[in-house]
Amino acid sequence: MFLAFRTILFVLLFLVVPFLLQYFLSTREAKWPGLILPALCLLLGLVYTLSATTVPAAVAAFLLGGGVPCLLHMALYGAGRSRVRRRSRDRVEKMNIQDLG
Repeated sequence: MFLAFRTILFVLLFLVVPFLLQYFLSTREAKWPGLILPALCLLLGLVYTLSATTVPAAVAAFLLGGGVPCLLHMALYGAGRSRVRRRSRDRVEKMNIQDLG
């Protein structure tokens, strides 16, 4: 039972931590760190595609190996960047209010 719990915990951490890291990198002021993980997913998908032997296997390898995770990472990137833009806009509004006063 303990081995099963450890395995489940390891798999959850392996699946969840990259997405938490993606959101963290996406909310930085510089936009390039947030694009690292999606690019790695695409490269991994291409590697899987090139190692496949048939066309249906290549399509499935690309989608499961890199395409779907890349889309999820890009969705998190968009959410993180919108948060950064909102924070920046709020700071500008706060400075404008201080200038008026």
